[in-house]
Amino acid sequence: MIKLVLSETASRVDRETIEKGTTSAELMRRVAEGVLENAPLKEGKTLIVAGKGGNGGDGYALYLLMKERGMDVTIVDFGDTKREGSLVYRSACADEIVPFSKELDFSPYANIIDCIFGIGLTRAVSDDYLDCIRKINAAPAFVVSVDIPSGIASDSGRSLGAAVEADVTISVQNMKVGHFLADGLDCSGDVGSLDIGLDAEPYDVLMVEEEDVRPLFPPLKRNVHKGDMGPLSILAGCESYSGASVIAELGASAFALGDGLVKLCVPDCILYPVMSKITECTLLSMPSNNGGLAFCEEYLEKAIRGANAVLYGNGVDVTEDTARILSYLIEKVEVPLVLDADALNALSYSPDLLLRRTAPTVLTPHPKEFSRLMNIPVDEILSDPVSYAKEFAARYGVVLLLKGASTIITNGKETYLSTTGCSGMAKGGSGDLLAGAVAALIAGGRDPLVATYGAAYIVGLAGEGASLEKGDYSMLPTDTAAKIAAVVRSLSSPK
Repeated sequence: MIKLVLSETASRVDRETIEKGTTSAELMRRVAEGVLENAPLKEGKTLIVAGKGGNGGDGYALYLLMKERGMDVTIVDFGDTKREGSLVYRSACADEIVPFSKELDFSPYANIIDCIFGIGLTRAVSDDYLDCIRKINAAPAFVVSVDIPSGIASDSGRSLGAAVEADVTISVQNMKVGHFLADGLDCSGDVGSLDIGLDAEPYDVLMVEEEDVRPLFPPLKRNVHKGDMGPLSILAGCESYSGASVIAELGASAFALGDGLVKLCVPDCILYPVMSKITECTLLSMPSNNGGLAFCEEYLEKAIRGANAVLYGNGVDVTEDTARILSYLIEKVEVPLVLDADALNALSYSPDLLLRRTAPTVLTPHPKEFSRLMNIPVDEILSDPVSYAKEFAARYGVVLLLKGASTIITNGKETYLSTTGCSGMAKGGSGDLLAGAVAALIAGGRDPLVATYGAAYIVGLAGEGASLEKGDYSMLPTDTAAKIAAVVRSLSSPK
């Protein structure tokens, strides 16, 4: 796992280090030395752009160090600073600073080092700062951002109007959550961390790596029964959202992830389309009403009987019947329950139903579904996705997987981030596949939290494999499903 921090934690550790006797100027010197040692600068002239805060202080210190070593470097800034350490270094090079103006030409520089904004930026970029960021992005230079690309919000990864598009980001001490969320994924380039000797090693989020997922697939004994491998029940589908092939892939993917028995429970009105798409799963024809699942306690009991985990919601539509089914499953299912898609939409009318659960529950919303669950606008959710996800998971005692370009997984206490995947997965059906993978790993006996971040990592890798073969524009969720077996084989093979 890689430790990531939110802005509040990073600022607190920095402050505590200074309170214990290390000056801010000393920390800026360490940053400058580390950047110069680690940044893969090109031959030629370098431009440093310094802002008015602590990030600018890093830039001034770096400029002085590069000048001391005889390097061809220019520094541009936006005026006086009030930060203590920054004042020290700005005063030392004040006569050599070039004030920013719209007329400045950035094209002669081989390298541009971005020290405009640090992790404290919360407002939209405007005025000279906006013009400067646009100039940096238009220049042919190799761009290095110090700590975080200027214009990227440290906790959400969102661009605040405009953001530097860095080739490399050198993060101070710990990498930030925002490097790996939203626009941060596209703007940060290659990200590395720089140890400057701060007094603590905290973290807010753990980024999942391959070695964290390998333990999900221990060697199998020869004497094993299909019932030992994890029976899974999936309740899905309606006439409007039959997605027969997608529903079938949910089951096929569960087998690829190691499950031994998969029961697809679908309304009788779509039984034959689904039947034509599957070979391995068992099928349970459920009563239907107006093209969707009808509430029938007798058949619901059959659906969940013998399962190690239950998945509900994919393509079921939101009706009075499907809402009643949701309530029944929340109260009656004594094994882990995974809720996705329309189950989440139905749940949004009464999230407190979750308080009736006595067994583990996993929710897998995308931002719009999560917005409905929390009754908060999507834009607000995306402004601080980690905090909102943790709040909801803690309130209801669930594991929450919040989908996005990177996936946030939390139980309200520990939070994980999976960054595997590709833009070609932004297609209808990818979310269904992920929910199926979560349920499949849980049915195999894994801890729900570990299974959930493991599924996000595995499906993302499978998507990357599909992209290599089909391309991001043309790949389909079924292509991703077809690559899951190869990922599992790789993860379960001795290194």
